[in-house]
Amino acid sequence: MSEKRIFVNGDLTSDDKFQTAMQEIEQKGFIPTHRNGDTGIGKTLEDELGIEENPVQAADLGAVELKATRKDSGSMMTLFTKSPSKRGVNNSVLRNRYGYQTEESIELNPDVKVLHTTVNGADFNTLNGEKFLKITSVGDRLYLEHAQDGILEDVYWEKDKLKKAFDKKYPTQKMYHVQAETQRSNDGTEEFHYDEASSLSGFSGDKMIECVESGELVVDIRLGVYASGDKKGKPHDNGTAIRVSPSKLDDCFDEKKELL
Repeated sequence: MSEKRIFVNGDLTSDDKFQTAMQEIEQKGFIPTHRNGDTGIGKTLEDELGIEENPVQAADLGAVELKATRKDSGSMMTLFTKSPSKRGVNNSVLRNRYGYQTEESIELNPDVKVLHTTVNGADFNTLNGEKFLKITSVGDRLYLEHAQDGILEDVYWEKDKLKKAFDKKYPTQKMYHVQAETQRSNDGTEEFHYDEASSLSGFSGDKMIECVESGELVVDIRLGVYASGDKKGKPHDNGTAIRVSPSKLDDCFDEKKELL
């Protein structure tokens, strides 16, 4: 699944125009990837549509986000990222208080803990077989709650700020979701056949909050250690991500229109 953010502008934001473009791409059959790795599916589709690469955080007014996924992938889809409202709590509270060490992290830096966990609003997740963390809604905030320690008063997201961040990423409340069959050529190159596409509309900040509270959307906490490069052994925060299972994506939107 591609984690890269792709936005379509101009004529392609029309369902009819996007449908026509996708029909032409579908008729090409399997297309060799334009880039190795997970993001190849998004990059290849982007090139085929004639879309120029754009920064991860950029979203022009009126743009529609495009998500490309492999049909055989069960990976979660990132909708957007937003750290807790209080700065630094990911490290000062979550990493230091609830982090753990792995064989890899100890080898990289025995003094740094890591924390990779997926949290939802429906029930506590588990760590080493024990109840661990969940999202709890209290008033105008979403708190992180620990099974033993209770609500973590310093680790929260203000709902209004979450809504604003979400609506900024999805100014038209719309997304195109394209899915592809995959195969490997004789030389091992991954190839994509983009044969399903839909237009999803009506996903507001308010509905996003409701989906987090109900557990349809999850929150991924990704605190790790650099494994290579100049920062090898130093702690990193890959961002607190609001994510969804591809099987539940359609439920987040009010309307779905099949284009392919």
